[in-house]
Amino acid sequence: MESLKIALASDWFFPSVGGIEYHIHDLATHLMSMGHEVHVITRFGDYPDESLPYEVHRFKGKVTINSLHVSAGPDMLKAVNELYKKEHFDVTHGHSIYSPIAVGVANLSKGIRGIPSLLTNHSFLGNSPLNPAYITMLRISLRKVDAFVAVSEAVERDLRSILGGSIGERPVYTIPNGIDTEFWRPPEDREEQKARMGLEGTVITTTSRLTKRKRVHLIPQIAKAIREEHGDGITFLIIGDGPERRNIERLIRAYNVGDIVKLIGRQPRERVRDYLQASDIYLSPTIYEAFGIAALEALSCGVPVVANNHGGISEIVEHGRTGLISHDDSTLMGNLSELTADDRLREELGRNARKSVENRFNWEMVASMVLDAYRKTMEESDAQPFVLYKLHQIMKQGIANSGVFNL
Repeated sequence: MESLKIALASDWFFPSVGGIEYHIHDLATHLMSMGHEVHVITRFGDYPDESLPYEVHRFKGKVTINSLHVSAGPDMLKAVNELYKKEHFDVTHGHSIYSPIAVGVANLSKGIRGIPSLLTNHSFLGNSPLNPAYITMLRISLRKVDAFVAVSEAVERDLRSILGGSIGERPVYTIPNGIDTEFWRPPEDREEQKARMGLEGTVITTTSRLTKRKRVHLIPQIAKAIREEHGDGITFLIIGDGPERRNIERLIRAYNVGDIVKLIGRQPRERVRDYLQASDIYLSPTIYEAFGIAALEALSCGVPVVANNHGGISEIVEHGRTGLISHDDSTLMGNLSELTADDRLREELGRNARKSVENRFNWEMVASMVLDAYRKTMEESDAQPFVLYKLHQIMKQGIANSGVFNL
């Protein structure tokens, strides 16, 4: 494919950190290494953008919710429109259908500038009494996006349910998250790595934002049961932070497992890797995981995963080969107990885990799949800009002079 000029758009980008933020960074980096020019369009934020290998354009709208890391408004889109007139992008790729910037820029790209646009859905909608109204709003706001990407089959099903008949014939490409297998790699010697990290025995690690939905609050109870069955010499590490932290600390005290459950808090990427390289098992108690990038990082470090058979995580963990998949919490406990007791099985699953990631989730493969989605979208996108003529009709009614867009 000829070199493309690509815009990646989302509210969620550095300095905030998380799965989407790192996904955008890694995707941009690998697309550039393949000869393409990449620009990231995001919200305002204090970050040394000059240290990044691609262009970053930051905008601030009149409506800003700092707790959600989102910003929106017609003034922002007017500024983005000027950027588009200057840069002449070939394709726009928004990240998260719940990001105002991603949705707004994707619509501006196709609807005002006539540039094909895609949106990646990274997560589930979840349960809320406001869902019917929210789904209606999503269907309206996403109606002119050319194509969609889902990070797992579970997310694709969720996306199709949200869009319903409004999706029409627009394609949904299921493309997993990629991972840097050079960064997330097994240690030379796991026992030596444990010693360097001040750990010993069997180490069971969970990396997660501490929310009710992630169900990390189950770990103190699980730790108590595992110790009763297998004795001492087991350490549970919880890496992450969030609103459930105080509750988890309370449960650690209630189950009297403060000596074996360590709440590490939020850690930089390098430190998370160090802990995973010192781990024997990765535990994922959640049942609402859109993809499971934290589990993928563990697999890449040669750590077998014990997880529930819900959402996208069951699509990356192969039961009996790279980890153990559970149908309920009782099975989860049984699988964790089995793997805790069997050193040889852990080593076998860990070796398979690393090979699986190298074969299925390396960034070169994933970036190529994304580029193929770009190519198909550019070929199939209709040339008619989104409601340009309808916009002129609206302008006649008084919005014409608002100056939102300088077409």
